[in-house]
Amino acid sequence: MTTVPTVMHLVPQRVLDESRAFFRSRGAHYFEGTALWVGRPREADVEIVRLFVPEQIAVSDEYGASVDLTPRAHYTLTDHLADDERFYVRIHAHPREAYHSPRDDANAILTHEGALSVVVPDFAKDPIDLQRCAVYRYQRSWGWFRLDPEGIQAVFTIIP
Repeated sequence: MTTVPTVMHLVPQRVLDESRAFFRSRGAHYFEGTALWVGRPREADVEIVRLFVPEQIAVSDEYGASVDLTPRAHYTLTDHLADDERFYVRIHAHPREAYHSPRDDANAILTHEGALSVVVPDFAKDPIDLQRCAVYRYQRSWGWFRLDPEGIQAVFTIIP
């Protein structure tokens, strides 16, 4: 398998904290939530600058929890970006363990080469530690593949 070149994503602690607050508020009602990390390219890396929460519909029933973007959200995603911004990471929370479900694969939102998908366990009950999350990278020729701890370290740095 050919690997996607590694780009470092600099993530402010503030964005992790905002992500956690959103997931905890959704999880309090046993709803999943999904969000996107918006960034700006820099010389050799990407600086994540903010959290964006698109319009979404969450479902929670006896079969579990799930979340989908509304059709309008899909069609208007890029309307929420400045000229120098781009969506780099989808982040969402699961009620228990973190993994990419078949529904997550089908509902990817981001499908550009090298896109990242972070799944946070336990509705972000604890502060988000990316090493405790399931992190996947998209490669068109392969699909979504899970990064090991070294891979996570190679693509993310948390900054103040």
